[in-house]
Amino acid sequence: MWVRNAWYVACWSHELEAGQILARSIIDEPLALYRKQDGTAVAFEDRCCHRFAPLSKGRVEQDDLRCMYHGLKFAPDGRCIEIPGQPLIPHSAAVRRYPTIESGSWLWVWMGDAAAADPALVPPSIALDDPGYRLRCGRLDFAADYQLIDDNLLDLSHLSYAHEKTLGLGAPQWADERPRIIRLERGLRVQRWLRNQVRGYLRRDATFDMWSTYDFLVPGIFLLRTAWYPPGTADGLQLKPPTAAPLFLRCDEQAVTPMTARAARYFYATGARAADIDQRQLDRMFAVVEAAFHEDKAIIEAQQVVIDRDPTRRMLPTSFDAGPTQFRRILAELVEREAQPAQRMAAAAQAQ
Repeated sequence: MWVRNAWYVACWSHELEAGQILARSIIDEPLALYRKQDGTAVAFEDRCCHRFAPLSKGRVEQDDLRCMYHGLKFAPDGRCIEIPGQPLIPHSAAVRRYPTIESGSWLWVWMGDAAAADPALVPPSIALDDPGYRLRCGRLDFAADYQLIDDNLLDLSHLSYAHEKTLGLGAPQWADERPRIIRLERGLRVQRWLRNQVRGYLRRDATFDMWSTYDFLVPGIFLLRTAWYPPGTADGLQLKPPTAAPLFLRCDEQAVTPMTARAARYFYATGARAADIDQRQLDRMFAVVEAAFHEDKAIIEAQQVVIDRDPTRRMLPTSFDAGPTQFRRILAELVEREAQPAQRMAAAAQAQ
């Protein structure tokens, strides 16, 4: 179930180096990415229009990309500008170019109608080199449907069990406190207070109230802020969102990119305000995060095996599933909306 008119994370910006061609697959469409001399990223379909050789096996020449099978050269807009030994270049000699944007240290690719590519729909995220924060990043590949990863991020109650020795250590309340879920135009906002939490970055012999809020946006972008406040803050605010600056602010940002129906790439960054954490603390935090994400990978891939064994079986819904259910509905609505013009055209063709 692909939403095409959306920005997908193709890679971390630093992964695409000058002169390099990077092969990526997003929603089952192979891409070839490279940079022009000014650093602007270009994304082509990874298929030469001549003999369908992969352009990711080609060569960057200034701003252009040359197929290294028979030498056709393509300009950044996708037009073929050179066919060795053939002066006449057909108008049809071209490859598809996908709109790209770099924002928040991610390279985003718009997989749908290029005319509909709206920069305002790029989810806001923190750049890795933002001086106000200390962040570390990574990525991990899952052999599973990307929606299972989305489900995992939209139901953090699993922290109390799947991550009882990592991210959920000492926080059984994740499974007990149901969050407030707010519908956004292209996603959900999930918020909750957890009282009496130990936070070692502040004091190991004291507890604090923790405010967790994240936006989960199409196609699978997770932007989490976790803030710690003095004990009693949650009750004093009657569990409403805080307005004062926290004692400690943690930031976690993740992107789920479906590569195929059974493969997804998971990009993640974690850290805190620069004033709140030093490099040694950040390294410890990141080690816990990486351990937890490998726990997720193990259980989600095992879940996928069970699902594929009998796809007709229906899952038993509980109150945990409000977030995953609502987000899947949003995806379904967008997929249906994109399909409507094609359905109208097909109906008109049949009527003729």
